[in-house]
Amino acid sequence: MLFSKGTSTAYKLLFIIGFSVSLAGCNWGDEIESLVQPNPDDFAVLFSDTSTVELSTVLSDSVMTGAPARLLVGRYVDPYFGKIQTAAFFQPTTQSGVTIPDKAEYDSLVLSLNYDLYTYGDTTKPLNITVHKLLADILSKDSYYNGNSTAFDANPLGKVKISPMPRRSKRLVIRLSDGLGAEIFEKGKTNLLTSNQEWINLVNGILVKAGASDNGAVVGFQANAAYVQVHFHVPDVDAVRKDSVVFQSTAFYNQIISDRSGTATAKLSSNQRVSTPSSQTGNMAFVQAGLSIMTRIDLPTVRQLSLTKYTVANRAFLRITPDRSSVTNQLNAPPALHVFRVNKNNEFYLNSQGFPLPLYNLTTGQLKPIVGQYVQDYVNNKQFYLLDVSSYVTEVMNSETGDVGGLVLVTSETNENDQFRPSRTYPFADRDFTKSLDRLVIGDQHSNNPGVKLELYYTTVKVK
Repeated sequence: MLFSKGTSTAYKLLFIIGFSVSLAGCNWGDEIESLVQPNPDDFAVLFSDTSTVELSTVLSDSVMTGAPARLLVGRYVDPYFGKIQTAAFFQPTTQSGVTIPDKAEYDSLVLSLNYDLYTYGDTTKPLNITVHKLLADILSKDSYYNGNSTAFDANPLGKVKISPMPRRSKRLVIRLSDGLGAEIFEKGKTNLLTSNQEWINLVNGILVKAGASDNGAVVGFQANAAYVQVHFHVPDVDAVRKDSVVFQSTAFYNQIISDRSGTATAKLSSNQRVSTPSSQTGNMAFVQAGLSIMTRIDLPTVRQLSLTKYTVANRAFLRITPDRSSVTNQLNAPPALHVFRVNKNNEFYLNSQGFPLPLYNLTTGQLKPIVGQYVQDYVNNKQFYLLDVSSYVTEVMNSETGDVGGLVLVTSETNENDQFRPSRTYPFADRDFTKSLDRLVIGDQHSNNPGVKLELYYTTVKVK
């Protein structure tokens, strides 16, 4: 992600927006009180949906995927975004070492993962899940990004073939190597695992991944509920007492990688400062969470409206319609779109708190970020997002140069309002834009299935 240096630009933008909206909100009688009052018949309230909307796609080099609330495991093939593969790296730990009774007898070693109900792709197709032992301590690095990996033993500790059913089964349990299980058990019995560091020296961490040729789904698991468990029993005079030692995960990150070869998105520029025009990607623009792909929107012809005297924009809406063939039961459209301000180099403008500057709705008198919910109109068989861009259009019209930057669409808000983990450095960390695969395909105005319109309502006065 790129961020605009300094916050003075954001203050200027807010001032211009506020000033412009105040002008737009004036009554005409107030606005031209020193002139002859115009005849009401000279007013014309007009509507246009033919303005040019330029779409392009921005690909960030990476996004921070460390410390997420959701672990992502799986693989699927997307006709627009290619081969998508995710893997979860995490470190089980112990707070007080491992103590096992002398008379205890080993039973099994398992990995337990709780579903969090998130899936993306076809869950009816099987995934070949394998579990591996890490060869390095993941805490040796401060932060992890979607393309990162940690060395691991290629020989799996355990494996299972599943067709994930998170709504039917709350938990996935995978039996792991009895060789490792017995080693942990014996070290615990002989007081050789008295601290977390001694445990980490034995088991640096765990990797869970899908098969390299799987084409099913990506499945979400609760990060704080992933744990390794050693089961044992203690023979007693009257019965057998079962017990276990649990190693709860406290550090984790997701790897999210893709191979876009042979798809329209294969042509995306690897330089995040350069937007790839929709004309170079099959007359389409794209959004994808997890891989930080954003759609950029520019309105190059709106400023021409300001050349007509006594003309003011009343309201302006962007209607975004997903490419119909791109939305399936397995590959859903994002539940919402969030809009942020960027400069010509796709750097986020920053607000006073140092976070990416959203596009605000100022008609309510409050700084309320614009969010477009996904609307499914079953009566008219239409699906769309409606984004109020009135403040942005007004700013463009009142700009002397027209250089007010553009808008980008992403699938979530930032973590600015997170009570516990707000991060200016990683503003989308642990948000849907970095811990899901939700994606959107939009046809531009020259495609066979146009998916974007600027619906503009404006008032003009005929002066005789």
